[in-house]
Amino acid sequence: MIRGAWNFLYFFVLSFVLAQDPIANLPQGRAVGIKVYTENSLTPVEIFFGIPYAKPPVGRHRFSAPERHTGWRRTFFAHRMPPKCPQISNNGNDYVNEDCLFLNIWTPRRVDGSSLPVVVVLYSESWEKGGISLPYQELAAEGVVVVTVAYRLNLLSFFTLRTLGARGNLALLDQYLALLWVRENIAAFGGDPTAITLLGHSAGADSVLYHIASPRSIGLIQRAIVMSPLNIWRTLDKDIDVNATEVERISLEMARSLGCSSDTDQEILQCMRARSIADIMSLYSKVNRSNNLQPIPDDFLPEAEQFLPTPLSVALSAGKQPMQLDVILGTTDLDDINSNGDDYDELLSRGGSYIAEYANTKAIPEILRMFSLHRSEALPLLLQAIRWEYWGAGTRGQEVKDTLESLEALARMKSSAKWGAGGALLAARLARRVSRLYVYRYTRPGINIHGRRYNFTGAVHGTDLVALLGDALMLQIARRPTTQEEKRFSTNFRKYIANFIKFGSPAPEEEWQRYKVGNAHIHEIKDLNIDDGVCSTKEAAFWLQYLPQLSNLLSTTGKTEQLTSEKGESRLRGGVFALCGVSVVLLLLLLACTILLHRERSHRSIDVDSHLGIQ
Repeated sequence: MIRGAWNFLYFFVLSFVLAQDPIANLPQGRAVGIKVYTENSLTPVEIFFGIPYAKPPVGRHRFSAPERHTGWRRTFFAHRMPPKCPQISNNGNDYVNEDCLFLNIWTPRRVDGSSLPVVVVLYSESWEKGGISLPYQELAAEGVVVVTVAYRLNLLSFFTLRTLGARGNLALLDQYLALLWVRENIAAFGGDPTAITLLGHSAGADSVLYHIASPRSIGLIQRAIVMSPLNIWRTLDKDIDVNATEVERISLEMARSLGCSSDTDQEILQCMRARSIADIMSLYSKVNRSNNLQPIPDDFLPEAEQFLPTPLSVALSAGKQPMQLDVILGTTDLDDINSNGDDYDELLSRGGSYIAEYANTKAIPEILRMFSLHRSEALPLLLQAIRWEYWGAGTRGQEVKDTLESLEALARMKSSAKWGAGGALLAARLARRVSRLYVYRYTRPGINIHGRRYNFTGAVHGTDLVALLGDALMLQIARRPTTQEEKRFSTNFRKYIANFIKFGSPAPEEEWQRYKVGNAHIHEIKDLNIDDGVCSTKEAAFWLQYLPQLSNLLSTTGKTEQLTSEKGESRLRGGVFALCGVSVVLLLLLLACTILLHRERSHRSIDVDSHLGIQ
């Protein structure tokens, strides 16, 4: 009797709890989430944390393509944030686990049951670290279903022996499987599987570009938002793309460091799968290989298994077929800060003179090589032109500006070259391929994704993402609410993104024009109270038009001004003699013409006098 009463009470309490919490019935099983309320919405946002979309990538599944999750038997309580995938972290409190292929869902489910557009978010600061712990309730409250996806990083993602068993590119395959999951299951959360936008920031933005380029992802997304791609120039130049052979070499080197050496790929793979996750992660901090442990073309696989048959730069080239896709492409004016933050902290501690020397001897030459403008005869004047453009006079160390001003000038130079000019070139390619393209540059100063604020006049890498997520993220990373001015700016920017997710356009045409071939319009998102005097179009033109023209002019002038022969004899003498000879000939011709004209005039005068009978 007593036992029956306890069972009744248990099921009564459970039913009451389930009635209060949101429920989603999936083919994998029932999931129960939580509700939160936002400041600007009277209806709650339902959140489902940590729903598994793939089998745990552990044991024999390590280094393998993801497989669909088989589901769960009991009710799945999606109340807690899932762990991050193994990574290098600056925060020792981060919870990481190799079993990490989860997604989070925020949905403002409508009472009438009508479907809402969906945005799938891919976020990682680099190919080494990132996760799904950012809050998206503010964006969801705008009337869209938000899905964030966790995917493998670093060696666990990009280890490759260029075989089907160790193929690499697992981050992209994880994302691809998550997109399939969303298409098949998002209706249970009130989402429309035929209206999916893929949004990415930093390395997540690179991921979006890979999905745009991949033939496997065609039809899975209808719109894309690309925010500050981490390696934007790899979308433009196949010569600097990651080489599959180099990634395989690094993979073998890391395997050998764990004692996994063998003549057969299968034995190496088995050995690596047998190592603990602690052993795998011990390799992350020894050598920074982030520039190479990244997606690679997988044309070494059978055609049916390929995800990236060609390099990204080739796949996005203008000669390919048009894509039925709407795209937003955005950057910030100081994108180089925070994407490379540790270097700037070091430079700030060194002072203005060191920053000027660093710019002259390292930063500027590297950028000129990126633009193939490092020819020796043009280099000195090109260096001077860049110094005058971003620092003005006195950049040789004698009259160096304030340290912070000098550092911002360095960041502005590198950002305008990499993201400004690179973004312009990428936009020009996309404009010829996609249905509609919108481009923005975000310049309002603010805090970065780690809650840090730099005393600069522009927006560092990640500032636009913080504005998009609003008050919820500010409380999480800065431990304070947004100010009224921050809230106003954040609300406006979030509406742009939400409108694009819903309608394919961020604002009416008269407010935000499309980026077209022949009309390269870039929408400036900035604080109207601050006039920085910098135009993104002019910045891109400096690198893409002015410097190449100056280089060509200097090269041509250098060739014409080479007046000394190999024997050291003056080559000017011959030119002077030739010029003098031509002058003498012209003078003689002029004298001869004068004599002939005089004789002709005299002859005609005699004829006329004779005709009139004048004696």
